[in-house]
Amino acid sequence: MSNLVTSMVFLAVVGGLAWVGWGLEPHWSSKDGRKFMCRMLEHTVGADNSTRSRWHDVKVGVNNDELLVYARSRRSASLRGNWKISGVTDDPKKHRRLYEVRASDGAAAVIRVPMRSRCVPVLDALVP
Repeated sequence: MSNLVTSMVFLAVVGGLAWVGWGLEPHWSSKDGRKFMCRMLEHTVGADNSTRSRWHDVKVGVNNDELLVYARSRRSASLRGNWKISGVTDDPKKHRRLYEVRASDGAAAVIRVPMRSRCVPVLDALVP
């Protein structure tokens, strides 16, 4: 009987840790907020006018008024390059700040960062 109880407790702890882990989002920011890691979603519209993208982890560096994006995987290679912020909105339910960015070739994407991140004041200064 004690083996059953121990096994159930172990599975409950592992399940709880997995649930917490899936809810966390990777984010890092330098002390000055000019380099950070976040999630980015590229706007690609398919034939049925629905978005067909997913969030990718990227590294971002702020250089004057541009964002230099370094993709962390091969699947997100299209996100690499220079982007400019064109707008901002808040997601108060999830405590995130969403920045709409545009590339020089007209591509659009969204960067999301936690509202309490050190990079938020730096990014807010770049919003037109």
